[in-house]
Amino acid sequence: MRIVKRFRTLLMLSLCSIATVSVINCGGGSGNTSAETGATSVNPSAIAIDASGNIWVANQGGNAVTETDPSGTLLGTFTVGNNPSAIAIDASGNVWVANQGNANNVGNTVTQLKPDGSKFGTFTVGNSPSGIAIDTSGNVWVTNHGGFGTTALGNTVTELNPSGTVINTFTVGLGPVGIAIDASGHVWVANQGSANAPGNTVTELDSSGKLLNTFTVGLQPQIIRIDASGNVWVTNTGNDTTPGNTVMELSSSGTLINTFTVGSEPVGLAIDSAGNVWVTNFGSIAAPGTTVTELDPTKTVPPSTFQTGNNPGDVAIDSSGNVLVVNLGSNNAAVLAGATAKGPEFFPYTGPIWP
Repeated sequence: MRIVKRFRTLLMLSLCSIATVSVINCGGGSGNTSAETGATSVNPSAIAIDASGNIWVANQGGNAVTETDPSGTLLGTFTVGNNPSAIAIDASGNVWVANQGNANNVGNTVTQLKPDGSKFGTFTVGNSPSGIAIDTSGNVWVTNHGGFGTTALGNTVTELNPSGTVINTFTVGLGPVGIAIDASGHVWVANQGSANAPGNTVTELDSSGKLLNTFTVGLQPQIIRIDASGNVWVTNTGNDTTPGNTVMELSSSGTLINTFTVGSEPVGLAIDSAGNVWVTNFGSIAAPGTTVTELDPTKTVPPSTFQTGNNPGDVAIDSSGNVLVVNLGSNNAAVLAGATAKGPEFFPYTGPIWP
């Protein structure tokens, strides 16, 4: 699953390319990202990597998903719904895309593509779906943020079966965005809310969708991930008036373990297979962030900070440990030079299953 910041004005982006579109094998000197021009993608919002190493990019402006192989060769461009915001790949290689929509065209659908990119179907969920995760049964869980074309934020998660049929809809907190599933099948949801009505909570559901707990976190949580120990990590994005600037680590029971200060308005978060946590510091359009923070799994040493482009948003890690960063303000995406993750990215019980 990948999501760029929900309340940002998205920019036109160019992806780092070798042949057509790619975000790996870009080279570059220490301390900087490398971005080559050549291929252009319209408002790319999400990145996922399949079991073959192919890169799938959701392009909000173009209402399409682009697939490239690891060498950068374009394999195809596939039409999905309005303003795709999040993407996940199941254990069979099917690509699921949440179509968030915008103020002029409300999104309320999820598109399923087959591994070859052909469309399997488009399925109705709640208003402005913003996050997506897949459990071990292949069921698809989608957060419905709401807010576009309505006066109220959404507060629900929709569960679909592998064929796209709606199983149920569950109530969570205000304006849910990020979603992750732990080793017990529990579903964790970051409730961002809005600038005027911040959510500030994380909701835990069991595998059947029953509400287990609600935990208070920082200002406007955005992305949520589970590490190999079952701990829950949340980026607290905040907003331009009151930046969040923190990442919280909760135990599997929701107890706060630590709060880590990172850069301005953290958005993206990825955890590699060794437990290193990578956080993009987006900043704002007026005062763009330009760094990615790495937290060591022992948390006993100062964090490492890597320079990147303006407004880094989404982050992913490939099987070689390359850290892939989308820099919205610099209109590019690139490998974070000088940084090597212990890849591949750790996604418990979300297909493809790593490791």
